[in-house]
Amino acid sequence: MMQGSFLKNLRAGRVQVKICGFTRPENVREAAALSADAFGFVLFRKSRRFVPEEALEALLAEVPQRITPVLLLVDPEPEQVLRLSKKFPRVMLQFHGGESRALCELSGLPYMKAVHFRQPGDLARAARDYPTASGILADCPAPDAAAAPGGNGAAFDWEAARAEAAGLPLPLVLAGGLNASNAPRAVRLLRPAALDVSSGVEKSPGIKDMIKVEQFLVSARSAANLA
Repeated sequence: MMQGSFLKNLRAGRVQVKICGFTRPENVREAAALSADAFGFVLFRKSRRFVPEEALEALLAEVPQRITPVLLLVDPEPEQVLRLSKKFPRVMLQFHGGESRALCELSGLPYMKAVHFRQPGDLARAARDYPTASGILADCPAPDAAAAPGGNGAAFDWEAARAEAAGLPLPLVLAGGLNASNAPRAVRLLRPAALDVSSGVEKSPGIKDMIKVEQFLVSARSAANLA
């Protein structure tokens, strides 16, 4: 059974929050004292927030039971998916590449499927192609110079996705360029089930700033109550 309740027990007036890109156990421990719903760990080697598999155990040991650990993968080999699911059976997986539905479902663990929103239709297509996903994560397409498909601090056109988000049959997780200042607008426009923030709450890549994390949580939750 998955740890925590990320993308479960969803209710109007509350948006869940995932803090992504932790790299140090002490940073995880600090953030665990706050009210986030999920913590993300990036297993994509080209990311500035890359965590090697051998470091995961120490990081996940600092995640309390109420918080869901999420392992972010980009076009992994099936062997890696199965290995991770066997070693860490209480996590959620996040697929951020061009993975097939079969690969996403291979482990039997809950998963999110990321889609890089370019135009209306992208979110609905992802929901149709990955109906077993716990949620569809909408992110901004990576800039041409970016090494990683996410965590680049850029937002997509939220207005263009507004109508589609309202009719999405799966929970929407919004990522890309989020911070405490723009979280209220994101919540008002798209009414997501969850917000996924990384660079917007950092001191440097992979190191979270607890003041920024707390400000983000207050901003997001206050906006959801008013939406």
